[in-house]
Amino acid sequence: VSPDDFKILDDDHVYKMNSTIQRTISPSSYRQIYWSTVAESGLITQQVSLVILFIILFIHLDHDNLQPRTILIVNALIGISGLFLYRRHINLKLLQENIKTLLIFLLFGSMVSPVLFTLTKTISTDTIYAMSTLMMLTHLVFYDYGAETEMVQKALSFSIALFSSVCLASRLSTSFHTFCLVTSAVLVFALWPELRKYIKESSFYIFSLLTIVHIVGCVVLLFHLSMTHTIFYLLAILFLTFLCPLWLVALQKYKISISGAWEEAVVTEARKDKLD
Repeated sequence: VSPDDFKILDDDHVYKMNSTIQRTISPSSYRQIYWSTVAESGLITQQVSLVILFIILFIHLDHDNLQPRTILIVNALIGISGLFLYRRHINLKLLQENIKTLLIFLLFGSMVSPVLFTLTKTISTDTIYAMSTLMMLTHLVFYDYGAETEMVQKALSFSIALFSSVCLASRLSTSFHTFCLVTSAVLVFALWPELRKYIKESSFYIFSLLTIVHIVGCVVLLFHLSMTHTIFYLLAILFLTFLCPLWLVALQKYKISISGAWEEAVVTEARKDKLD
C-alpha cells in the first residue's frame, strides 16, 4: 500500500471539500432546511413562553387579581385532560401509582407550605427577584430541547425551576397562595413537558398550533401588564424563531466535518499469533 493512501486531510482541505459539497445544494433545499428549523424552534419558543406565563401567574397572585382556588381548579382540569390524552401509555397499575404519588404530593405540599411561606422572610424582595430571574434563565439554558449534548441536564433544569418557584412563592400573602404556586410549578415544569413531548410525536401540526397559542397567550397577558415587556417578548420570539435558524443555516458552509456513503477505517490491534 502506498503511503499516499494515508494522507491526512488538514482543515483547509476539508473546508474546500465541504464548500464544494455546499455549492451543490440548491437554494430550495436551503429554504426547506430553514423552515424546518423554524418549525423545530417552536419547542424553545414554548418553553420561554411557559416561563413568562408562570411569572405572570405569580404577579397576579401577588396582586390578588386571581384567587388560589380558581388556579387549583384550573390545574386539576388541565391535569385530568392531560391524563385523558396520555391514557394509551398508562395502565391500571401505573394509574394507581400516579394517583398515590399525587395524593402524597398534595398532602406533603399542604404541610410544608407554611414553612415555605416564611422561608425567605430575612431576604430582601429585590434579591429574591434577581435570584429567581437568574435561575429561570439557567433553567432555559439547561432544558432538554431534544439535542444530544452534554449541556442538557434535565434534573438540574427542573430543580432550578422548582427552586425559583419556591422562592417566588415565599413572597405571596398566604401559605395557601404559596401552595397554589408550587402546585402550578410542578404542573408547568414537570408534567406539561412530558405531555408536550407526546403531542409532538403524535401530531406536529397540533404541536405547531400550541406554539401559536403560547405566543398569543403571552402577548395578551403581557399587554395588560406592560407594553414595554410585550415588545421585548415579541422581539425575543422573532429572534429565536426566525433569526437564529437563519444564522444556523448560514453557518453550515463553515462546517469542517464531512460525511458520506463510505465506511470509516477502524484501526485494530493485530494479534501476535496471526503475525507469526
